[in-house]
Amino acid sequence: MSAGELILTDCLKECSWTLNERQSDPETRENGGQVITWGRPFWSLTARYENLSDIAFRALTAWVSRRKGARISFTAWRTDRPTTALNSSITNSGLGVSAVDIGAGTVSLTGLGSNVISPGDMIGFSTLAAGYWVGEAMATATPTAGAATVTVWPYPQTPHGTPNVRLLKALGEFQLVGPVSIREPSSRQRSLEFQARQVIRV
Repeated sequence: MSAGELILTDCLKECSWTLNERQSDPETRENGGQVITWGRPFWSLTARYENLSDIAFRALTAWVSRRKGARISFTAWRTDRPTTALNSSITNSGLGVSAVDIGAGTVSLTGLGSNVISPGDMIGFSTLAAGYWVGEAMATATPTAGAATVTVWPYPQTPHGTPNVRLLKALGEFQLVGPVSIREPSSRQRSLEFQARQVIRV
């Protein structure tokens, strides 16, 4: 079973993404107290399904079983932000990455046409390490001749030679964390909920 199977969206009521910063948390900044970064930020995900039909429920429990706990990853997009803020009909056709600056936290995109990138827009691409980078635009980026440099967070990774850039349903890679909550009440109001965290390949 290969990694990367898409999350199921039938009866998906919630798919919340949270960005987790890995850093110390001093109680005060007095007397030289500092916040120390320990590693890369990572996304966590909460998925909640409700009112599942018998067929949808069977498909979902089989999908969960195929994960084999945390062994087999899956891909998901931020369902609350499937497109850019200013163009709900945007496609991924023709998009590319001309450069990334990891230190500056920027991604230079090509093939944008006149599509403006807004704060909070999700951007994703395949990485050199055969993984997925997904991040959030921090500021407005207006393209010139179809190209724009976007400030993003988390900081980007080196793109793959074929980066498969996505502004429509920008994908991240995740693995399950902890037990899956499955409810099969007598009313047949079936539901399922799970937590996941991002897989970062370097």
